[in-house]
Amino acid sequence: MTSTRMIRSVGAVLSIALFCSCASKDFVRPSLPGDLPINKNAGRGGLLVVTVRLQNGESVDLVLDTGTTGTVLDKSLEPKLGKPLGTTLAQSWGVIYTNHVFAMPKLYLGDTPLLTDSQTITFDFKNQSDGDGHRVLGILGWDCLRHYCIQLDFVAHKIRFLDDEHADKKAWGRAFPIVDLNSKDERPAVTENLLGLHGPHAIIDSGCNFDGWLMPKYFQSWTNQTLPAATGEARSPEAMFDGKKYRSVDVEMKNVESDGIGLRFLARHLVTMDFPNRTLYLRRQSVGPLPDPDLKTTRMEALASLILAVNEQNVTAARLELVEIEHSGATELEKSVAQKLEATLENKPKPVPSDEPPGVLSLALGDARPELAEVGWLTPTGNRIPLNDQIESPLVDSGKIYATGLFAHAPSRYVFDLGGKWKTLRGEAGLHTAFQGDAYGVVFVIKADGKEVFRSAAVNGSDRPRYNLNLAGVQTLELIVEKATDQNGGNWGLWLDPTLFR
Repeated sequence: MTSTRMIRSVGAVLSIALFCSCASKDFVRPSLPGDLPINKNAGRGGLLVVTVRLQNGESVDLVLDTGTTGTVLDKSLEPKLGKPLGTTLAQSWGVIYTNHVFAMPKLYLGDTPLLTDSQTITFDFKNQSDGDGHRVLGILGWDCLRHYCIQLDFVAHKIRFLDDEHADKKAWGRAFPIVDLNSKDERPAVTENLLGLHGPHAIIDSGCNFDGWLMPKYFQSWTNQTLPAATGEARSPEAMFDGKKYRSVDVEMKNVESDGIGLRFLARHLVTMDFPNRTLYLRRQSVGPLPDPDLKTTRMEALASLILAVNEQNVTAARLELVEIEHSGATELEKSVAQKLEATLENKPKPVPSDEPPGVLSLALGDARPELAEVGWLTPTGNRIPLNDQIESPLVDSGKIYATGLFAHAPSRYVFDLGGKWKTLRGEAGLHTAFQGDAYGVVFVIKADGKEVFRSAAVNGSDRPRYNLNLAGVQTLELIVEKATDQNGGNWGLWLDPTLFR
């Protein structure tokens, strides 16, 4: 080992890039470890950690890091590594460190030995954690990972080591050639950055716990600002990769020689890194970041592709997905939800209830135009949840999925002109599934011509109060969600299938 350089620090854990004289493009077909679990917070601001067994039987948690050239171990392990072979210099953002070099110990995943380089260095990880409570004692780097075809499945929470010669790759998604980062650095990179620009290569960095980084010239053009400092950070409403938009992207500016793509961005996909065949496969599963793993939502698997198109705000793709659902074996509820969800992209004028002709016998308020609409957070929205950083699914979800409804985070108010032409309002109300039990609580109130005709008890769990109200002769209808306490956290109120009848 001749020289060592650290390229960046990430969150709580320092990730180290080793440029080793022993690096080689020659791949050896190794024995494949079995499937491993993905730790809960990986891709959600946490790091991807695997438990590796040393040759003495001790287990240590290492960050799985494609952005680090060599495998690195914590200084606390030095007494178990034998006599140092020497020292080498390491650099992190201009700071020079001296690190000890050791012979690489044998490393195992389960009972399967791992292929690595012959040497390692040690570094003081200073009791760092991955965000899930794991004490990180090093990095499993590119010297090892380059031998394997590794799939990261964040939906199934699995890390898979695959047989790249015999695997069926049809479901792996879009293929991107992997190139060397530069002429002196064999770490894996792609030729496109998170602005969708082709230029200096962007390293594939599973050890980066945010979405990625841009060099200053790209970062400053992206944020439309001039930053004199060497680093900066930004949260963008959208970024671009492979011609597709992504929202809520957390990108930093780094004064380095390349751009980078990190774990938080990769985790929006089924990721297959076929390193022996120098190909990255990405099958997009989420436009936004992975949701908080503790937030519960109700899934409709038949609508998964439509939901992705809706989140992308891709009208053409959503229309095609809707046609496919309507001609599939989906249930009537799934078809109805799909129709209403796709319609939220069409931007067609909604009818005012008072203007509907007598032949229209019912009208869902999610399909109607209010005279006034205001909510305590995000934007007033009918028949879907507005785009946000916390919940990827746009479905109207309150323990079950509803085809129509109104997003009504407290305090909120929707006012409709009925013109005295409707007789009955029926429906339910409740909290979004993700916040049931965690909300401070809401009260649902309905007024007819200013007179209160319905008031629920305080709701902070899974209760869904029903209403069936006589509105004969009523001119103005108000749907109000009040805070049940002085606090407003988690108060994602929803009006569920509120429907007018003649």
